[in-house]
Amino acid sequence: MAKATSNSARNGNHGRQKPCKYLNEMSLRSALEMAKELISVINKVPVTVFLWRPEKCWPADFVSENIKKFGYTVEEFTSGKLLYGNIVHPDDLERVERELSRRIEEDYVDFSQEYRILTKSGEARWVEERTFIEADENGVVRYLKGIILDITERKRKEKLLYIQRDLGIALSTSNYLDETLDRLLDSCLQIDEITAGGIYLIDDETGDMNLSIHRGLSSIFIENASHYSANSPNTKLVMIGQPVYKQHIDLLLTSKDEVLRQENLRATAIIPVKYGKKVIAAFYLASRMEYELSDSVRTVIETIATQFGVFISRIRLEEKLKECVKKRKS
Repeated sequence: MAKATSNSARNGNHGRQKPCKYLNEMSLRSALEMAKELISVINKVPVTVFLWRPEKCWPADFVSENIKKFGYTVEEFTSGKLLYGNIVHPDDLERVERELSRRIEEDYVDFSQEYRILTKSGEARWVEERTFIEADENGVVRYLKGIILDITERKRKEKLLYIQRDLGIALSTSNYLDETLDRLLDSCLQIDEITAGGIYLIDDETGDMNLSIHRGLSSIFIENASHYSANSPNTKLVMIGQPVYKQHIDLLLTSKDEVLRQENLRATAIIPVKYGKKVIAAFYLASRMEYELSDSVRTVIETIATQFGVFISRIRLEEKLKECVKKRKS
């Protein structure tokens, strides 16, 4: 009888264990499904998620699949073949390391910083990193959780705004044409996409177009494109008074220009500068990297051309005032 009771008890316990095991399996499956859904969501958002170990150059135990937008694969990081510190721009790496160490020492739970990383092709991209520091009860850091957002376009637009602002301030205080031309062209070349260019001035008497200042252009270009007569197709294109954006090869308008093919320029911009309704100058700007200039770049260089037109207006008005003063004195 006792034996039967004992068997019954065991059977009863075994009967209770089955549903418990089933529930545990269900909970595990549910958790795995939720984890898959979460990872699926992470891979669709415009951020890259990392789980780093707090070691030299931050080896990664996890990285979301959208790391591929920078040219890398998940396996390159999770296998240890590539460390996150390896892709941080060398000029920013020390600062990033120093900032992380300081935040850990000051017991921060999370913080943000901006820096550059290098894509697999070698392009520098600006990112904003939000880091969450996970420490145990003794304050020892176990993991670093990072959310990386590509902010390259935002940084580019900020830079363009700073270029416009600084140039506006400089032009408002300048009184010399040569100095102003230098500043104008240097400002244009601060734009990442612009790698070469020059400024042409229109001769008041002849209507000819002469290259007054240039940067990043070969001696062959200077020899063959430093002067255009008033009747040349190049000058006529400028005198229409509208910005022209084309590939360099499409702007080889005459047989003389054919020698300029070897300049290896891609996107080009010709921006007339007006004093009132009269075209008095033209910007010739080009890129060896891009085949087309973005709308934001076009807006900035057209604004710079307008600023130059305002500068010329001011200089000529001051010259007229000085002439009036001299006449009165005489």
